[in-house]
Amino acid sequence: MELTEGVAFVGIDRIMKILTRLRIGGIKISIDDFGTGFSSLTALHQLPFSELKIDRSFTGRIAQDVEADKIVYSIIDLSHSLGLEVVAEGAENQNIIDILKDKNCDMVQGYFISKPINIQSFSKWINRNTLLL
Repeated sequence: MELTEGVAFVGIDRIMKILTRLRIGGIKISIDDFGTGFSSLTALHQLPFSELKIDRSFTGRIAQDVEADKIVYSIIDLSHSLGLEVVAEGAENQNIIDILKDKNCDMVQGYFISKPINIQSFSKWINRNTLLL
């Protein structure tokens, strides 16, 4: 389940109760678009997330922007120290994927791998791309 950080703070007490029940039930919860809002660290501290998704506005620039590269590395390091898995959005070429792999990013998401597809197309995609997995 994904929750954008902007939504995570609308009625935080109620959301915390619901998310805690979901986590106890074994559902993984991801904070999406991390780094685009103002309360990111508060969300990480107060809500029971299992995964963090780094926004493409950072990952898309890591090959040419030293500051973006440092931010992505810091987010990955912080997330791992909190026991969270990390997904980097915006993995649009092999160079970005290689950089993220070197930074120990757990997963990537982007058009380089696949555009959004329906379940029927996914079945065909998975059969064609078993070496990626």
